[in-house]
Amino acid sequence: MNVTTSPSLSWVKQQVRQFTRWGNVPRFLLHDNDGIFGQYRAGQKRDEKRLRYRSHLDLWLREVKGIQGIPSPYGAPNANAHVERFHRSLREEALNHFIFLDARHILQVCREYVTYYNGARPSQALHAIPDPYSELLNPQARTGRVVAIPVLGGVQHDYRRAA
Repeated sequence: MNVTTSPSLSWVKQQVRQFTRWGNVPRFLLHDNDGIFGQYRAGQKRDEKRLRYRSHLDLWLREVKGIQGIPSPYGAPNANAHVERFHRSLREEALNHFIFLDARHILQVCREYVTYYNGARPSQALHAIPDPYSELLNPQARTGRVVAIPVLGGVQHDYRRAA
């Protein structure tokens, strides 16, 4: 995850390159219809496969990285419901509690929150059981002391049973 005040198509491509450099290539990339992605002529067909691309980003993703770009529909804010919900959680649970000094400070808070969000918050998909931190990998007792691990300097806490 990275932050910039002036994103461009080349900047987005570099972020995708950095994310996929270790072989963790996603099958799909959901993105909005921002003008920075270089609007491709609607319906222009490429080669014998008859693939259609809405933007230059989609063309680059497919031909260079093998990722299918999925642009959200125009005028459909609910199409990105999961992304919008994450943005709301990030804003309400982290960003609203700080006065930021520079872009590096925002990036630091966002990275720490993403780690907390993906690893510590209970998820319905995981049956509300997050993976334990490396310090707490030992089998946990059913009873015992509960430890509060501060996140974002104490703005949030991750509660785990002590080993």
